[in-house]
Amino acid sequence: MSAAEFDDDLFERVSDVAGPGTAILTLSTKNLNRITEVRRDGVLVETERSMSLGTGPQLVPAWMIAAAWERLCDKGELSQQELLNELNVKRSAFVCALVAKFPEVRIRSTRPTVLELEDPAE
Repeated sequence: MSAAEFDDDLFERVSDVAGPGTAILTLSTKNLNRITEVRRDGVLVETERSMSLGTGPQLVPAWMIAAAWERLCDKGELSQQELLNELNVKRSAFVCALVAKFPEVRIRSTRPTVLELEDPAE
């Protein structure tokens, strides 16, 4: 998967949970990530480190979030380790925390970070 831009559905999902100014904490270490902009090519994010260094927001590319969402939808679960090691998503902690904000996603555990889709029958 190497989509350069969000499709309409995923763009809407991300926009619904993460507008400019939204603060998202990573699930296991509670590191702060502040959204500055949601764009078609990804999400601009400031971390505590980039804020202290004054380096400005960094782009988390759409393909990273799309890869996570696709794997979660295909398998019904997703771990941060899987994202990092199998899908080569270097911002895996942020991506997991963002996807965990989607209404149908449940956090199974935070150490290690594992997400799952809720059973629609529940």
